[in-house]
Amino acid sequence: MEAAAPGAKKRRAEAPETGTSSTPATAATDTPTPEATPIKKTGAHSSQEPPPPGAGGEDGSVDRISGLPDAILGDIISLLPTKEAARTQVLASRWAHLWRAAPLNLDCRDLPEADDEVLAGVVSRILSAHRGPGRLFRVPAHHVHDRAATVDAWLRSPALDNLQEIEFCDHRRPALEQPPTPPASLFRFSATLRAATICRCHIPDGGPVQGIRFPQLQQLGLVRVRISEGSLHSMISRSSFPALEYLFLDSSHGFRCVRINSTSLRSIGVRTDYYGQDLRFQELVIEDAPCLEKLLCAQRVGFHVSVMAAPKLETLGSLSNWPSKLSRSRHVFGSTVFQVPVALFVLLLLVFII
Repeated sequence: MEAAAPGAKKRRAEAPETGTSSTPATAATDTPTPEATPIKKTGAHSSQEPPPPGAGGEDGSVDRISGLPDAILGDIISLLPTKEAARTQVLASRWAHLWRAAPLNLDCRDLPEADDEVLAGVVSRILSAHRGPGRLFRVPAHHVHDRAATVDAWLRSPALDNLQEIEFCDHRRPALEQPPTPPASLFRFSATLRAATICRCHIPDGGPVQGIRFPQLQQLGLVRVRISEGSLHSMISRSSFPALEYLFLDSSHGFRCVRINSTSLRSIGVRTDYYGQDLRFQELVIEDAPCLEKLLCAQRVGFHVSVMAAPKLETLGSLSNWPSKLSRSRHVFGSTVFQVPVALFVLLLLVFII
């Protein structure tokens, strides 16, 4: 009895604590019954119901992201950069169709660096594969000049239907002697656009932009754009852009003075970095802007600012870090005139406001 005791203790130590009876296991059957199949537990949750299709990970854990409705997944994908959004197709069969149906944010700056011909081919393939709707389309501005027909075809693609934001982005290339006019197909988004930035284009007098209303446009940027004073005033009028809140004029030319009469504008940014032969922007007059809160200017040469009526104006200043001898300007606020270097102007203006 004493000899057998250590062996018994050893067998008890090797036996796993399963919490089941010690009845010997019978021979395995060819096909286990559902009752005999163990149920896996994941984390703190357990359920006898299988996860939704595509919601199971390789290790048996629950993929809760894939279990979300397609509409929510589409919104998630649309927040990713263009290249990463397209790559979600390879995650699983559950994701294969989602990118093509998600709102499209096509930003050429997110695509692999390549020459213009390769980039144009990639953009064309994306637009042909995607079913839309479009949310953002950003393409280098020089394509409007070099590939006018291609850009026009892109803008007419069903993948960009209901587009909300468009930008012909500026790559700081040399100025064109004959800048192109904006593609006519751009104006098919007039009812849905909320933000637009036009670069390196010529907006002629009597062009289509003067006759089209953009009821939802909140942000407008004109970068190195040639436009006359009359056409510019027509563009930013209350009738054309009734919801416009943010206006940015960067190195645009063909006009000398801009007069602001807007009940919706909240912020204005101005940069006058232009030294060409065309008429240069020299004066900004805020005649009536009851909602204007911010006015920022950057200029290398004499630039005049007059504010007649802007009761909510809180932030004024300069974006410029150029030498003050190049930035000497004249600024009028009601009956108060400042004619000092920009840096000192900002300090005096803050004192004036306080």
